[in-house]
Amino acid sequence: MRRLIQQQESSIHRQRLLPSPLRIMSAPAGSLPALLQRDDVLMAVSFSGRNELDRNDPRLVRAGLPALGQSAAVEIWCGAGQVSCHRRGRISWCENGDVLFGHVLLEEAPAEALDELIVAAYTEINAFLQNSPYPCAFRFWHYIPGINRVENGIERYQAFCVGRHAALSLQLDFERSLPAASAVGTEAPGLLISFAAGKFESSQVENPRQVSAFHYPAVHGPRSPLFSRAVGMNLSTGEQQLFLSGTASIVGHETQHAGDIIAQANETCRNIAAVLDYLNRESHGAAGSSVTCASLRVYLRYPGHLETVKTILNAKLGIPDNIIYLKSDICRAGLLLEVEGVFTSAQ
Repeated sequence: MRRLIQQQESSIHRQRLLPSPLRIMSAPAGSLPALLQRDDVLMAVSFSGRNELDRNDPRLVRAGLPALGQSAAVEIWCGAGQVSCHRRGRISWCENGDVLFGHVLLEEAPAEALDELIVAAYTEINAFLQNSPYPCAFRFWHYIPGINRVENGIERYQAFCVGRHAALSLQLDFERSLPAASAVGTEAPGLLISFAAGKFESSQVENPRQVSAFHYPAVHGPRSPLFSRAVGMNLSTGEQQLFLSGTASIVGHETQHAGDIIAQANETCRNIAAVLDYLNRESHGAAGSSVTCASLRVYLRYPGHLETVKTILNAKLGIPDNIIYLKSDICRAGLLLEVEGVFTSAQ
């Protein structure tokens, strides 16, 4: 892993810097109309009962994950500068000259294989990005109906990984440029993919406590998931912004503490701390540097675990201004929660 990180770092010094951090806000659903009046909004995710792209506003995405125990059910991503919005084919996107946020909603036909659907979708997304001013994807979100359901002898998440691997592995040296990603389960129909890309290379961050997901053994499926544990972007302000992939109670490549929400929440926090420790030590390597949490999403398989997980995360990670708890299935049936977030390192 050390060799991988050093190779990535050698390219960071040549990358174009992002002018300022992406800003993330969480808010009650009722505030959405007012927030969409802003001209710097790149993506607004409304957590509701369906997966849907808004016909009138390409910034607005509805994800079929119910928010839990709070009024905040909207997540807003803002950048620097005015945003323009577009649609072409199945892809809708918004851009501001520095970054792009795009979306695809896939309707599954009864006889259509999920892996083939994902190959087609990713082939379209890759071609779109490579022919745009924003060729470097750094973050993906996937909302997958029935993620743990077995079809044709394989879990749908595993079939999803087969399709994604077939598309991404066509790229040269693909393991060194994998984005951060999450894939969570929803009961709503329609497979929703959202992605963020820029004009710059991001730095790949792995977790020393875990086998890299792209090196998982076949016991977890025919093809390994292709994502980095996190990616970091250098900012012209001298900071670095880190995009943490969906993180759970996995050590090495194995699920830990099956059925024990307290132990899984604590193990998840240890994994997050390991990634942030890399950001703090390797990115700056100087006393006085600090890491702050800009936002968190917490996915819970069982809503009854909400207060327990809140107590643990508040103690281990602090309470960011922007945090949303969501009811969701997790990619492995034995996992009870998953956490993703955005962090900023500064001196």
